[in-house]
Amino acid sequence: MHSPSTAPRTVTLSSAVYGFKALLAAVLLAFVAWIYQSRADQTIDAELDRAVRVRTQAAGEALARTLYSDWRDLSFLASQYFGANERRQGMLEGLRGDGGRVSWIGFARPDGRVMQATGGLLVGESVAERPWFRNGLRGQFASDVHDAVLLARLLSPGTGEVLRFVDLALPVRDDAGTVRGTLGMHIDADWIETEIEELAQSLGMELYLVGAQGDVVLSSADTVPDALSLEILRTARTGNTTALRETWPDGETYFASLVPRVGYADLPDFGWSLVGRLDPDQFRPALDSAMRGLTLIVVGGVLLVIAMTSAFVIAFVRPLERVVDAAERIAAGEDVYPPEPRVPREAQRISGVLARLQDGLSDRRS
Repeated sequence: MHSPSTAPRTVTLSSAVYGFKALLAAVLLAFVAWIYQSRADQTIDAELDRAVRVRTQAAGEALARTLYSDWRDLSFLASQYFGANERRQGMLEGLRGDGGRVSWIGFARPDGRVMQATGGLLVGESVAERPWFRNGLRGQFASDVHDAVLLARLLSPGTGEVLRFVDLALPVRDDAGTVRGTLGMHIDADWIETEIEELAQSLGMELYLVGAQGDVVLSSADTVPDALSLEILRTARTGNTTALRETWPDGETYFASLVPRVGYADLPDFGWSLVGRLDPDQFRPALDSAMRGLTLIVVGGVLLVIAMTSAFVIAFVRPLERVVDAAERIAAGEDVYPPEPRVPREAQRISGVLARLQDGLSDRRS
């Protein structure tokens, strides 16, 4: 047998407890790191996907609501127009306002001849071949963005500026329900584009209004991608809602979402869909902040484990070590009374046994 002085050094109970807790902390850190690495990308993708969907839908509804207010006013004017007589011109001018949004409003009889119009523009001329008149004579109509034809020479003479409009039209009926003509409204496409730009800025994204043919007709971005260059734009032709991560022509990867129809209530269908594009890098500061917060939580957890381990060792392991130390000294012949720890119970029992053994030795010596 080895004497106490020659016994090989082994791991103490305190060292074992500290080592176990250190191993547990290391395993915990490794597990958290693995979870973060394996789930972070998925979580980020899911959040970006949700963000771009919600924001694009909100932008589409906001734009449609604005145009719906014009449609509602035009519908009311059409319902009152036949009986207005002397007030017709004033009603037209009042609905047009300052012309910043609505460029022109006019009424054409069934043969296509314009009878009243804001500013007197096109009065007496024929619009029989214009789509807004022909479709509006049959029912409610909304057009895609198009270049001005008849009004270009009247609204911007000699400037060479290309005017673009969006049309709203509907039939005007008399009290008997007979169609007496078409009431049409031309909304400035540049105003709509400004509205899109403001929506995009407030939502922190880029917006692309896609026409019925699949081409981008208005956008908030400086450059417009080709309709065939991106899957999200090709999907616009199918009319399906989708969201995906895709590399754009500028070489950067973005999240994009497609709202297949821009509409609200009974607003006629323009044939538009709306694409919203979100840059993942704008979420990087929030992600870094979340990572710092997670790191602080993990470090705080490790420090808490260390503190609790130290408290455990002081409360339970150290008393037992003092009893073991006293036992070794008693075995070496020293007259030492064993300590009386309160915890743990095992240390109390060992101390009691040592006390009885020491009493027995004292009796034999006497």
